[in-house]
Amino acid sequence: MTSIGSHDDSPQLPHAHALTWGVAALPHRGPKRELSTERIVEAAIEIADADGLEAVSMGKVAAAVGVAPMSLYRYVTGKDDLLLLMFDAASEVTVPSTGGTWRERVKQWALFVRATYEAHPWLADIPPSSTPTTPNRLALIEAGLVALEDVPAPDRMKLPTLLLLLGYIALYSRASSNADVDDAILHALPELVTDERFPLLAPAVREGIFAAPETDPGRGFGFGLSRILDGIERWVERNEPDDDFERMPAAIVADKQVREAAKAVAEAREQLRRAESKAAYAVTKATERLRAVEAKTEAAEAKAAAKADARAAKAEAKRSKRD
Repeated sequence: MTSIGSHDDSPQLPHAHALTWGVAALPHRGPKRELSTERIVEAAIEIADADGLEAVSMGKVAAAVGVAPMSLYRYVTGKDDLLLLMFDAASEVTVPSTGGTWRERVKQWALFVRATYEAHPWLADIPPSSTPTTPNRLALIEAGLVALEDVPAPDRMKLPTLLLLLGYIALYSRASSNADVDDAILHALPELVTDERFPLLAPAVREGIFAAPETDPGRGFGFGLSRILDGIERWVERNEPDDDFERMPAAIVADKQVREAAKAVAEAREQLRRAESKAAYAVTKATERLRAVEAKTEAAEAKAAAKADARAAKAEAKRSKRD
């Protein structure tokens, strides 16, 4: 733990947090004068940007800065410290204030944050906590509050709004990448996702919804962001208390009765789908049959009418001859 200030009652911070706040004691000068915490973090970020977060190790970082692995421990206490320092350093975002409506400002804030996640895709692999504790993560929240400054809502409501947006940006960044998906699985999905098991999803998979690259990479993100902003805007306009949402016990996902009920619902839904499919088939066949009957009737009526016309014409011809 590192103390802030010189008084015994000063708050104590873990070493990595103390480094981010600039209150950690500097290490004694070592054989490599150019080595610093900042250089170590920069090297780790470069490795993560190139090869992913799993590629970061104390050994690789030490090699990148040209020292023995043990030398790093004079600056960071371990990999967990290093990850926190990387997370904070890569989260540094400068969002210019361009005026406009609160919605336009929040959109710009979100786009700048997303650009940070695109520059450092591994950021999405480190889930943010509900309470940001490092300067740059707190600066993100501060910039978001500036964007929401004109919204008539208390700060206690604005903070969850920003956490919602941060979660969406991180999740979309992670979910929109196929980097960890084996190509063999992608090619096999159209066969694995069957109509029987996934009646709604299967047709879309066969059309290549997962395999085809997006023609506009920003389209999906923009759609989701706009819908979140729509919801916030509607909430502000409504100006009513939110509905209460009670937390479900975590053990409910493994509860036997709940699982059996869910299975029964799935089976009933499958039976309904089959019944609807059978009904649709019956309607199609009945329509074809009845149309055939109508066509046959119309043909018979047309034939009878033609015969009647012919008889009438023949009778008229006979009368004309007699006259």
